[in-house]
Amino acid sequence: MTAAPMDVRQWVDTDDASGENTVVPPETYVKVAGHLRSFQNKKSLVAFKIIPLEDMNEFTAHILEVVNSHMMLSKSNNQLSAGKPSISNPGMGEPGNFSGNNFMPANGLTVIQNQVLNLIKACPRPEGLNFQDLRNQLQHMPVPSIKQAVDFLCNEGHIYSTVDDDHFKSTDAE
Repeated sequence: MTAAPMDVRQWVDTDDASGENTVVPPETYVKVAGHLRSFQNKKSLVAFKIIPLEDMNEFTAHILEVVNSHMMLSKSNNQLSAGKPSISNPGMGEPGNFSGNNFMPANGLTVIQNQVLNLIKACPRPEGLNFQDLRNQLQHMPVPSIKQAVDFLCNEGHIYSTVDDDHFKSTDAE
């Protein structure tokens, strides 16, 4: 109810024995994490994760998050147009020390991909972490490497863009 209805597609592996693929009956409220696409002026969502709501309080919380995000973004835009500095990043500390073998990928991800994913996961803001903040926190990394990691994580379904193409949130975030 926060936007016009749109098609949602989830590509499932029929050979997957893990049982993660569940059929959701029609008229069921669900939580969807995915990537917004537009083709011939028609928007659709490619879903990475579809979870039925277990408690209708989640629906109410979503509506409140949408209103809050709108107000925060409107406030940020008004401050920028008035020449004031934009909102700082509360709760975003320095990047952690990701020690370990630099050549051995963890969870199938490279060290750079893990660092990017962990920073995005740690962001408490509802709109997610923006790319500029990611660059600022990973100053020791070349920008093309960060972009490659973000693209890979999006394509693999670990993260998704939120309010625009420069804000990202983890699909594991609650």
